[in-house]
Order: sequence, then structure tokens, then C-alpha cells
Amino acid sequence: MKPNNQLALIVSYYLSRFDKDGYTSLGYSSFSHATDGIGNILGVKPNTIKNMRDEFDPHHDNTRIGWLRELRGSRLKVLRAFQETDENTILEIVKEILSNNDFKKTEEYKDIQILFDENRQALNKNASVFIVRGPTGKAAEQYFIEYFNKCAEPVQGNLNDARDFGGGYDFEIINTTGSYYIEVKGLSTSSGGILFTSKEWQIARQYKERYYLALVMNISNIPQIKFIQNPAEKLKAKKNIYPTIQLSWSVSQKDLDLHQS
Repeated sequence: MKPNNQLALIVSYYLSRFDKDGYTSLGYSSFSHATDGIGNILGVKPNTIKNMRDEFDPHHDNTRIGWLRELRGSRLKVLRAFQETDENTILEIVKEILSNNDFKKTEEYKDIQILFDENRQALNKNASVFIVRGPTGKAAEQYFIEYFNKCAEPVQGNLNDARDFGGGYDFEIINTTGSYYIEVKGLSTSSGGILFTSKEWQIARQYKERYYLALVMNISNIPQIKFIQNPAEKLKAKKNIYPTIQLSWSVSQKDLDLHQS
């Protein structure tokens, strides 16, 4: 499949799954307006976009019947990869496909190509660098709780555990000035990169100065903690797209070092 058709297939999946909400979120007034615009951007015939969407329609809760036939391999890969992905994540991917003239030169494009690789055996080769294992994360969270109870940092207030809510942060601190949101990341040694989920990065962008990264380092030896307020503004994160598919935002050790207090 040609690269532009691969990208068109992902956009068509988005249009099928979210129907009117999908094309209006992209700034189009109608589906035909969307197929014309997207086809022009990607160099793909508008009717190709329509046909691709028709293939996905039977698998989504929209008003269209679509094509009642077995999905071909490339379509099935896209369906399986994106079916558990939230709307904001897919929308961000689609918007970048359509707005970035140099998208094919990006690492994100290389990640997407893996999705269509018949022989792919693993995810992005760099992904494992940023994966923090569960025990490390739990130890970091416990250290933060103990540190806060002793030092009341990064801000004073009542600490609430939000880890089970999936809100894009681990803890909330409430005081007379409002709420502050804390995301805890742990490193087993004194250096390394970290990974934000798409949800965490979205919430960090939303709450800005009220969002803190609590980075607990050297957990396996003598833990140390540092706080970075408004990490979405201060840290330079690289967006990663995995063939599962989900977004994450990775921050390198070098960038973290720049913000050592």
C-alpha cells in the first residue's frame, strides 16, 4: 500500500468511528467537504476516502451501513490498533497527519509504518528506554507520600489519592487557593528518561502551573525527589505513536537535568 493511502486509511477510520463529530472537529462542514479536503492534502482521490470509510462503517455505531464484507488485512490492522484508543488521541494523530507538510519525515510516521509492516516483531525500538516498571512506580509513589507528610512539598494542603481514578495525575493537593495536581514518576537509578501517557500530558497542558511532576530518582539506593512545576511548558517531550495505538510523551534525561534544582 502506498504511504499516502496508509495515512488516508487512518483518517478514514477516524471519520467512520466519529462520523459528524469527526469531520467537524477537523474543520469541515460536511463529509463531502471532508473527503475533498483530505484527498487534496494527501494526494488521494476523494472517492478513495469515501470507500475506505465505507469499509469501517459496519464496525461502528453510526447511521451508515457501509460495506458488509470481511475487512482486508490493512483495514483490520487499523481497526485493531485504534479500537481502544480515545477520541482525543486519534484526533491529535489525524490533525498532525493533515497539517504537517513534513509528517513523513517525523519519527511518528516511522511508528505508523510499523503498523503496516507485515514482518513487524516489536514496537518502536526506542520504546523500552522510557518504560518504568510497576514496582518502581509504586515505590516512587510511596516515597512521595512519606515526603509530603514530612515536608508538605511542593505545596501545602490536604493530600488526596487519585491513582485509581485515571484522571491524568496521581495525587491532588487541596488548600485555600484551590487544587494542585501531582504526577509521580520514578527512576531506579539517578538518571534516565520518563514517559507521560497521552492523558497525563493533556492534563499537564490543561492545568499548567497547578500541575507538578514529582520525579523520584535513585529508588534502589538513596531516593531523591525533585519537583517540576508546569512540566508541559518546561520540558521538551517527544511524541511517540505505538502500533497498539496510543500516544505517550517521552522526556529525555538531558532535558530533566536542565531542571535540576
